[in-house]
Amino acid sequence: MAWPQANTFRSRTNYLLACSTELASPFLKAYARRYASTASSSPRDWRKVILLGANHIGDLLYRSASLAALQRGLPECRFDYAAPFPASEVLEGNPAIHRVQPLENPPVPDSAEFAALRAENYDSAICYDTGSYLPWLKLAVQLGIPNRAGYVHKGFSAWVTHPITLRYPQPFPAYFRDLVSQLTDQPADWSLRPQVFPTADDEQAASALWQEFGFSDSRPVLACFITSRQPSGVWPEDRFLETLRLVLTQSPVSLVLCGAAGDREKLQALRQRLGIECALISGQHKLRVLVAFLKKCRAVLSTDSGPRHLANAAGVPVVFVRNLAFSAVEAGLYAGPTEFDFAPPLELVPPEKQAEAFARVSPIQVAGQLEQIFSAH
Repeated sequence: MAWPQANTFRSRTNYLLACSTELASPFLKAYARRYASTASSSPRDWRKVILLGANHIGDLLYRSASLAALQRGLPECRFDYAAPFPASEVLEGNPAIHRVQPLENPPVPDSAEFAALRAENYDSAICYDTGSYLPWLKLAVQLGIPNRAGYVHKGFSAWVTHPITLRYPQPFPAYFRDLVSQLTDQPADWSLRPQVFPTADDEQAASALWQEFGFSDSRPVLACFITSRQPSGVWPEDRFLETLRLVLTQSPVSLVLCGAAGDREKLQALRQRLGIECALISGQHKLRVLVAFLKKCRAVLSTDSGPRHLANAAGVPVVFVRNLAFSAVEAGLYAGPTEFDFAPPLELVPPEKQAEAFARVSPIQVAGQLEQIFSAH
C-alpha cells in the first residue's frame, strides 16, 4: 500500500477517493490474482512488453525521447506500443519499437481487440500515464499481464507490481525519462527532445512538397499551426493572424499554414482572413513527411499541441504560447534553446479567465522573436 501524493491533486475529493483505493488494496490484489497466472519478475527477465497510456501525437512524442534508453536498458525485450492512426506514424521506423497495436482506448474484455491483445501473451506492461492511468492499468490486469510498471501517486498501487516514484512537478517528457531510469537503473540524463525517424522516401516527399510550393533556401519559410484539438487554453486565432501580419510586413518570409486532414476549410478561411496568399498543408502527407518538411523551415509558430512537439523533433525553432489550462512546469519548456514560450506566468487558469490572461501576450513581442530567429541565419 502506498498513500497518494496530495500535491498532485487539484481536488480534495479526488485525493480522498484515491486514498480509498489504498484501503481496498487486499480486494484489488485478489482481483488481479484472478487474471495473472504467473508471478511478477525482475525487469531483466522481461521479454515481451506493451506500452499503454495516453497516445495522441504529443503524448507519443513526449515518450519517444526515452525509447532508445528503454531498449538499451532492457536489450532482451521486445516493445510494442498501443497507439492509433495517424498518431502512430511518429513511431514508425523507431528502432526501439517492434510493433504498434492500433488502439486509442482500452478495449472492453468481450471485444475482438481485447482477445487479440490477450493472445499476444505479454509478460509485462508499462502503464506510463501520470494522470488518468487507471483505465490502462485495469486493462493490463484483465489481460493477465503479471508485470505491471506504473505510477501509484493517484491510488491503485495494489495493481502495480513495479511502482515508479513520481518527482513532481517536471516537464511531461521528464516523467517518462524517470520511469525508464528507474526500471533500467540508468541515470536520467539523456535529452528530452522527441525522436522521429523519417525514411528516405519521407525526405523525398518533403523535398517535392517544398518545390511544389516554390520555396527556396534563400528565403526563410515560416510554418504556422493555428488550429488545435485542445478545448481551451489556446492562444486566440486573431492573435495568431495579427502576429503573422506583423512578420510578413517586416521580414522577407514565405508562409505555410499547416493543420490536420479535417482542417483544410478552416485553413482556407484563415488564409482569406489573413489577406495574404500562402501555401497550405492539411494532413495530406504522413507525419514523418511533415517532420522532414519542418526541418527545412526556418521557424514554426504553433499552438501548444502536437505540432509544437513535431517541431521539436525536427530541431527547428518553435515559438508558442503555453496552454494555460495546464501546470506551467509540466507543459513548459523541455527541448532546449530552440523553444520560445510567450505565455504569462500563470497556470491552471479556468476557461472563463483565459481571455484576460491571453490579452497579456503581445503579438508584437511574438513577431519580434520570430524576426530575431530569421535574422540570426
